[in-house]
Amino acid sequence: MPSVSRILEVLVYSLLNFFPFLVLALYPFRHCLRFSKVITGTLIGFLTVIQVLLGAWVSFVSGNHSAIASAVSTILYAAFYFLAVKKHFGKTLFTLLMISNLANLAVISAKCLEGLFFPTLATQDYRWSFSLMLFAVEAVLSVPVFLYMRSVYTPAVEKEPSGLEWRYIWLIPVTFYLMWYYVLYGNTSHSSLEIALQPKNTLFLLVINVGAFLIYYIVTRLVLEQNRSLELQEKNHQLTMQAMEYKNLQEKITDARRAKHDVRHHIALMQNYLADGNLDALREYLARYNESLPNDSLIRFCENTAANAVLLYFSQQAKDNDVDFIAQVEIPEDIFISDTDLSVLFGNLIENALEACRNESGKDRKIMIRASLIGSSFCITVDNTFSGALRHTPDGMLVSTKHKGLGLGTQSVKSIAAQYSGICRFEMRDGMFYASVMCNRS
Repeated sequence: MPSVSRILEVLVYSLLNFFPFLVLALYPFRHCLRFSKVITGTLIGFLTVIQVLLGAWVSFVSGNHSAIASAVSTILYAAFYFLAVKKHFGKTLFTLLMISNLANLAVISAKCLEGLFFPTLATQDYRWSFSLMLFAVEAVLSVPVFLYMRSVYTPAVEKEPSGLEWRYIWLIPVTFYLMWYYVLYGNTSHSSLEIALQPKNTLFLLVINVGAFLIYYIVTRLVLEQNRSLELQEKNHQLTMQAMEYKNLQEKITDARRAKHDVRHHIALMQNYLADGNLDALREYLARYNESLPNDSLIRFCENTAANAVLLYFSQQAKDNDVDFIAQVEIPEDIFISDTDLSVLFGNLIENALEACRNESGKDRKIMIRASLIGSSFCITVDNTFSGALRHTPDGMLVSTKHKGLGLGTQSVKSIAAQYSGICRFEMRDGMFYASVMCNRS
């Protein structure tokens, strides 16, 4: 029966080797967990107990079980992570491998330091000296790594751009993970313990990890820049539509002033027709005058300025392209969705609908828009004529009909819906394309 102090040594090491890295891995996705906090915490507790039991098995049961214990621990850790985090597989895999590489560096560095300061204890499993060195290494690494995770990495994974980049960049940490594996286990002439106890090997692995994190930093910065570029495009789109609304409004005001200025001349001429009894000429004149009046179409679809700007812009575009534009929209001025997000939602949905109608050869081309605030939920549906075919990627993302790659507009809509804890759906049937979005007040 092992002593209490020995059991505590194994317990402390098991916690240090598991819990801090799990917290780091979950931090970027803390708002995207699949389960409630209670269920997630219960699963973490269950995994922690298994981690401690595996450490006890390696330490107190005769035989070399470290490889099996490591494999079981890795499989359970990965299974929990992919199950608990509700994000793109590429993002979770990238994060998991990045943190795994960091954990390997911490363990190897701790063992090397233990060999330098406590050489007699370094050859034994999970001694207090190892835990002390591991704690010191984690304390040193925690500050720069956490700053990177908070300031750069988390903003990059929270955004939902095209999605293409995260389908491939996970190969970067995979490459470094394989390098780790080869250095530690590929050398058959030396055990992993012997390799770790040599400072030159630890220094070499440290240099590899510094280079790896430099690459991680550059890649995530590029992802952030791509996100900012897309946001600027959306804002520019919004400004264009607002400028169009202002131009249309100015034209209507000018037409109204012109009509008011000319009304006295029209009245005088009509009085002459009546005085002469020339009713046929009066009817003809009234018909021509009615045709010359300014367009009495709506200049406000709803009370919300941002949504109205988008609707007004695309209603004019639809009119210029002989597309029927039907909008039943009830959106108040004050709504829980920001003006930018509202403009992006309407802009992308209606722009895609208008582009689809332009590509239709028939005369029956229409766009039907419905939007309203129902309780704490905001719902939008945009339906349009569409006789083409939808293409999807293996993970269910729509492929653009305008260029190679994913449909950036639909991905942007999905991102905003997810931001407001909502859903969106795109489907085609009976010659129509149906887009539906629901956003919820948090």
